[in-house]
Amino acid sequence: MVEVRDLVKIYKYKGGEVQALKGVTASFTPGTLTCVMGPSGSGKTTLLNLIGGIDTPTGGQVNVGKIKVHELKGVELDKYRLMNVGFVFQALNLIPTLTALENVMLPAQMAGLSRQESVKRAHELLKLVGLGDKASRYPEELSGGEQQRVAIAVALANDPSLIVADEPTAELDSQNAKKVVDVLVGLARDYGKTVILATHDPRVAVNTDRILRLEDGRLVGEAKPIDLEKSVVSSAPREASATLSEIIKVKIANIEKEIRETEEMFRKNMLSAEEFYSKATKLRLMREALTELLTSIGSS
Repeated sequence: MVEVRDLVKIYKYKGGEVQALKGVTASFTPGTLTCVMGPSGSGKTTLLNLIGGIDTPTGGQVNVGKIKVHELKGVELDKYRLMNVGFVFQALNLIPTLTALENVMLPAQMAGLSRQESVKRAHELLKLVGLGDKASRYPEELSGGEQQRVAIAVALANDPSLIVADEPTAELDSQNAKKVVDVLVGLARDYGKTVILATHDPRVAVNTDRILRLEDGRLVGEAKPIDLEKSVVSSAPREASATLSEIIKVKIANIEKEIRETEEMFRKNMLSAEEFYSKATKLRLMREALTELLTSIGSS
């Protein structure tokens, strides 16, 4: 179990400071793939960096199992990252002069495996991500999607319980993005890993188990992707020729109407503050996700 409580991160610079996270509390369970969404600057990467031990919080707690990550420093923090966390970044962390096999072997050996054990594990992991026949290829000889899947194999070399993936599909076309997401989904559901994924792409988000929404450093809502899929289907116009963008536009309009109705009910004291906040944030989260999906398919 990964838990963050009242997490705060402040970056100071000459003349001022930026509060990247403002009291975020959330939990992430093994065997689930959680998607963190939000606009640029909302705190997605900061949250992942604090959970992964790349950065340290200004306040609050990061607990990974029994490890109090927020209390670790120096060598202890390095050991935590090496033994417990697998990182997958938008910018690939592959060494260009090493083959795919050698790239995966390197962190395995750093984690304490012998060369023979590292070779075996690297072959197993490349097969797991669908690249068993590309072990001898160098990164430049692989497609972007294949490189990202090698990067996932690298992240798994130390057999971490936690996978942190920051925009892993940002530079990929839809076909390759799906292959990468399928691997991450399999790691959570088939291998019991805790996978936390940050993305702007709703097409990626709908394949995860839950969606958290960050805005301005705060957690503002949570939804299940299945709710998003159902909402789109239920709003479909009856005409068989209706395009996906038309379906989404109808749903957005319906949600905006429901938001206005919810606000009016609150003004008339028909909803408590807690009921209003819960319903309104869920509706806004759904609206934002659908708006991003509409943008991603090239519709205005």
